Amino acid sequence: MSLPENMSEEQILDSLFEAADKLPEETVRIQRLDMLLTLRGLTSNKVDSIRERCTIRKTIKGRVDEKVDTETFNALLISEATAGLEVKGLQINGWGDPRITSRLKLSGGEQAVRRMLLAGELDAVGDKVLELSGFGVEIDDLKN
Repeated sequence: MSLPENMSEEQILDSLFEAADKLPEETVRIQRLDMLLTLRGLTSNKVDSIRERCTIRKTIKGRVDEKVDTETFNALLISEATAGLEVKGLQINGWGDPRITSRLKLSGGEQAVRRMLLAGELDAVGDKVLELSGFGVEIDDLKN
């Protein structure tokens, strides 16, 4: 395989590393709240870390049973992946913005997500974050 005529090997590698560092983004609207959320994909390390924080382990008769708290998992995913938050034109500095957390007496962004979004919205937006993070990509999609 030969290199494209107009690019050096170093330029090709630079573009690869640049593309790998640039996480995909998409803006979604939550109509009920008149809210625009700009979501950014998360790295596998970040998703794994969030999953670990949300895993509940119980030892029953010497066997460890693990279960992921999906509501907390989705709330943390959304909180971590939110690159921009706008409500009726007002820019908010993420879910942990003191204008949200102090008014609702919450400890952080994850609690704000859980308080503000309905269960179905949590699932749908959490799924969008995972999609942006590369989950659900089919091998056929990778070939093209």
